[in-house]
Amino acid sequence: MRYNLPSTWKNPVRRLWPWPRQSKTELSQVDYRDRISVVTWVMVFGLGLSLLLEIPTTVITFRALGSPVSLPLSVTTLMAMTLAVVAAAGTESVIQLHPRLHAQQGSMTFAYWALPAAIAIITVVLMPQVPTQLLRVIVMLAAGGLLALAFFSLYATVEPGQPGFRRARLTLDALAYGAALLLFLFVYQTRTRSLLSGTLVAMTATLLAIEILRTATPQTRLVLIYGLITGLILGEITWALNYWPLLPGLTGGLLLLLSFYLAVGIAMQSLQGRLTRRVLLEFGLFAVAALILIIIFGPGF
Repeated sequence: MRYNLPSTWKNPVRRLWPWPRQSKTELSQVDYRDRISVVTWVMVFGLGLSLLLEIPTTVITFRALGSPVSLPLSVTTLMAMTLAVVAAAGTESVIQLHPRLHAQQGSMTFAYWALPAAIAIITVVLMPQVPTQLLRVIVMLAAGGLLALAFFSLYATVEPGQPGFRRARLTLDALAYGAALLLFLFVYQTRTRSLLSGTLVAMTATLLAIEILRTATPQTRLVLIYGLITGLILGEITWALNYWPLLPGLTGGLLLLLSFYLAVGIAMQSLQGRLTRRVLLEFGLFAVAALILIIIFGPGF
């Protein structure tokens, strides 16, 4: 004998949950905002912890290119690497909540890690140079705000063509170029060994280039290759500029920023299949005009 049970009896969850159930999209919208808040505060806590930790500096000595090199492994280095990993993991946890990635299992999302990791590295490196504790707290909170803005913008660029995509893309580009300028100014003013400064510039420039080029093509492998090429170019230019001892830090930073913009711009046009002689000529004219302005207004020439 078959009995027809009420529909609420067949599903006890529905019987205990009488109001309409939220869709997956609605749940993801709530979850990703909560996740961004948690990740941002974890990063702010980590930035504050980097100022409080005191770990003896370990100096690693080796020979490179025929000369001895001393590589200090300090608390700044360790925290920069650690927070870069935390920022990448937090970015992954936010991006995976997007509905589009639910339908595309196994999607390559490591390109989204680049900008938050770069912001974390740059902030950890810059904060010890800030003169007062109050300014350090302000820088730390500002970095948290920029990270939250980056997380929201990254989430908005997962699916091209959606409302807000262009605005989020412009925000990410501004953050990437701003972070690059801060990095180049700081590294060039410190006048450290080319092996160290060139490596730091190459590594961070690679991350920032990957973020800018990420939406130019769906082929993640090509984005990674062009990003690595851009980082290698910037590292070599940093190495060359270090042989110009009288060049002020501001001028050197602007030259590195110009090189970064040209390398990323040409890579962008190549990935989009629009690299022609006319485009190369436009980049060349822009480079000449920018160099003239740097020579006229930049100190040191």
